[in-house]
Amino acid sequence: MHLIQVAADLPVLTETHDGFNPGYKNHCSSADGLGCNAGDGLRWATLWSNDTLDVLKTSDDLHTVAARVMPQNAKPFIVYATVLPWLGSKWRDYPSTDGVAFQEALNLQKADWLEIRKAYPDDELFVLGDFNQDLASFHYYGSKKNRLALENALLESGLIALTAGENDPIARPPSVCACIDHICMLRESRWQLTSTERWPDEEKPPKSLSDHFGVAVSLTANWPNHRDASKMS
Repeated sequence: MHLIQVAADLPVLTETHDGFNPGYKNHCSSADGLGCNAGDGLRWATLWSNDTLDVLKTSDDLHTVAARVMPQNAKPFIVYATVLPWLGSKWRDYPSTDGVAFQEALNLQKADWLEIRKAYPDDELFVLGDFNQDLASFHYYGSKKNRLALENALLESGLIALTAGENDPIARPPSVCACIDHICMLRESRWQLTSTERWPDEEKPPKSLSDHFGVAVSLTANWPNHRDASKMS
């Protein structure tokens, strides 16, 4: 219901299952399995689109998935969906202590972002998913060390979080939470941010749905012969 109301052109779902289909023609997912539950159709990340998807290789196929989106009458662009380690979570052989797991996973993904930009210099790049780190004007979740690492990784990759700071759609009344799920685009993007929103627009997300709000951004194209607007969630 919420996905229908948001009507995103390209939704990304994290901690999802192959049995859920929001009604888009095409999708691609990270490797099968959450933790030790491989082979049961659980996925860390899945992205959906009505446009053709050309799947790209990533360095962590369990927690990330990337695809080149190929619209019929528009320029292709790339979407990289991710889940980064949360507090207390190890990653591969790296411990959670002092943010080591988060920062090592982030470094690997940053290398992917830079490699994608090098391979497709004319394509827009969007990175979105569950970063498990706030970028709000106040502390909500994560750590100072992980936040600094994330801010530096985005800066060094030429990316900006559209859901950070004053644009954080969750860090607004009546909610007392903040975004840890972010949507990022190139700092020199030809797209312009129109608005950010949370769904549902309530104080807290329904426990029956998720412990996270959904987050969406609306973008406007500012070059000719392209779609007028697009929405990612």
